[in-house]
Amino acid sequence: MARIHIRLLFIIGVALLQTPLFAAGLVKQDIDTTDAMATLENFDRGFYTPQVLHLKPSGGKAIEKPWAKLLHLRAEISEFSSNAWLSIDTTGGKRDTVRGVSQDLTEDALNVLQTTFDNIRANNGFAIVRICYDPWYNGRSNVTPEHKWVMRHVEQLAPVLSKNTDVIVALEMGMHGAYGEMHSDTNITYDRIAEATNLMLRNTPPELKILTRTGNYSAKVLGFDNWGVDFHIDGDKFKEIAKAKGDTMYRVGMFNDGYLGTQYDYGTWGADCATSICREEGVAWLEKYGINTPYGGEALTTAGGYEVINTPEFLSYEGFRTHTSYLNVQWNNNLIDGWKKSQFEGKDFEYDGSKIDSLTGFKYVNDHLGYRFVLRESWLSDTVGSDGILRVKLRIQNVGFGNLTHKVKASLVVNGIQQVGMLDTLAYIYYEVPLPDSIDFMKVHSRKIEIKGADTVMTFDGNNEVLIEAKLGSLKNQSPEDWTGIPLEVYLKVCNDDPVKECIHFANDESRNRISNGVFIGKVVFDESVVSINPRPLQPSNQKQSAPFVQRARNSVIVRDGEKRYKANGAKILKK
Repeated sequence: MARIHIRLLFIIGVALLQTPLFAAGLVKQDIDTTDAMATLENFDRGFYTPQVLHLKPSGGKAIEKPWAKLLHLRAEISEFSSNAWLSIDTTGGKRDTVRGVSQDLTEDALNVLQTTFDNIRANNGFAIVRICYDPWYNGRSNVTPEHKWVMRHVEQLAPVLSKNTDVIVALEMGMHGAYGEMHSDTNITYDRIAEATNLMLRNTPPELKILTRTGNYSAKVLGFDNWGVDFHIDGDKFKEIAKAKGDTMYRVGMFNDGYLGTQYDYGTWGADCATSICREEGVAWLEKYGINTPYGGEALTTAGGYEVINTPEFLSYEGFRTHTSYLNVQWNNNLIDGWKKSQFEGKDFEYDGSKIDSLTGFKYVNDHLGYRFVLRESWLSDTVGSDGILRVKLRIQNVGFGNLTHKVKASLVVNGIQQVGMLDTLAYIYYEVPLPDSIDFMKVHSRKIEIKGADTVMTFDGNNEVLIEAKLGSLKNQSPEDWTGIPLEVYLKVCNDDPVKECIHFANDESRNRISNGVFIGKVVFDESVVSINPRPLQPSNQKQSAPFVQRARNSVIVRDGEKRYKANGAKILKK
């Protein structure tokens, strides 16, 4: 069959418009508006797989084949710390401990780290990065070198990390202690961790989000000292520090490797709220200032005698407040296996455990980590006229726990096909219109839940309106074929800056899409005889109404209180 291919690229201006300009001339599109409940291949969020990289002064080997698209890159520099013992030499009848040597990171070691990032990029992957002195991440204590060497290594690591922010989801600021978790080391102090973290902040770009192990450490980094008194987001001292820190407040977060193991997350949150940051104060901080900052870690089984909150049902509440975006798929394996075998008992839009027998707790968590965009409604210009103007109004719901944590590029794609002349000849047209940075999908926010006394109130359900005006130009003289009156498909693409990266997948059914990496938003026709920018009355349409927008039960207000909330989510209140 003969084919004619036409591929055009128009670089034009697009702007966010006020709603009144969209009042006339728009047609509601016949699109699938439901969440297809597929597990999406958006690898800058989700369950990660850990992989260790041992950096040596010379002869090091980069990770050639990352074990997963979302990698927890555990780079360790134990050979650069005199306090880290690497092995025991038993040759000659002696038992000599072999230790590292506190020294500058070598060019070889830094090149191996860079090559590893290059290989992650080539794999279209992402990495959560942690760097520490624990040999092979075996949990050895007292491995951190003198503070001057930690500071020196931060200075040397910063340029490599800065160069690779496109593949780094976040830097878990390890450097200190066993597993890089800032414990089990006599060299650890709050001042030293704060000094090293602030040095990393100063030497890396704002795109790199930096996380410490607990809220207390992050508070110290931000300049808080009296946490029990001052670390309350509505307090005067907090507001004073937030104003002074500016955007840095939104760049510093935390990782949680004791996640949900107890009501204190195994010491992540304090039990004495007068002297440390307790759970509610910490969650309120993450909810407001971690809105575009990754949060996650390792979910654990429950210690004896503590509240059971490590359920998918509990995450279906708190995960939205903390914007939880990643977890370890391998640890705790007993808990993860339990989630895979359990039925999800919650009701969350299409994810309704009372109606879907095969909906496991693991699938619910896996699908909701980070962001999850669903196109719920689309309105397009009835016709693109001689001025080439296309107006679009979209309602996009983010049903995930979190939000995008990095900038992306958006574009519109126009795609069409028609028979030309003889029946065996087809003509294709495809062109892509880049949208400006004002179309910012980091602002397509997930739902917001506020605490009001003993109740929780949903104040925002994740529905976001996106308004676009695009000048597509004229098809006249751009093509040997006449496309007047022929319905052309329009798609929205949201992609990472790096052209190697795949675009973000929406949760709508992708099976009807004729192009890859885009979500279908409707059809439009071109007619040079009209001027599309002038408002015209809508013509009667034979289009079907969009599929019903599935609302959560009692979507506007959800009431839970105290102990009842835990019990409703499958929690057991145990007494010591």
